[in-house]
Amino acid sequence: MRLYKHQDKHQDKQQGFTLIEIIVALLVITVALGAVISTTGTSVEHGAYLKEKTIALWVAENNIAEMTITQQWPDGQQSQEVTMAGREWTVVNDITQTPDKNIRRMDLSVYADKKQENKLVTLIAYIIKPQTFNKN
Repeated sequence: MRLYKHQDKHQDKQQGFTLIEIIVALLVITVALGAVISTTGTSVEHGAYLKEKTIALWVAENNIAEMTITQQWPDGQQSQEVTMAGREWTVVNDITQTPDKNIRRMDLSVYADKKQENKLVTLIAYIIKPQTFNKN
């Protein structure tokens, strides 16, 4: 019994990838990964910015709530440092009189730095003059 080796006419063709095909595939993968990394980096930056802006808004709202609770009747411009979420915030209140003598407008700005260069939030509120009650 003889075994004949059957030769396929396609057997002479190369099996596998050429060096150029591998380099092109790696180039495509590199470009795709670069785009993914860039998109991820941008998303992280936007997330951090939104977190910072949200905390600044809380600082502003807390300041307004504190003025309401303590029944303050501020005038002019005031600046203070506030700590929230483990960092310092600069709060600037610019109080102006409205046509109604019992109401004042407060433009409250929150900055992420002491130099007041990075304004994150400006909130406008109206403060009603606290009423004094006579206890008889």
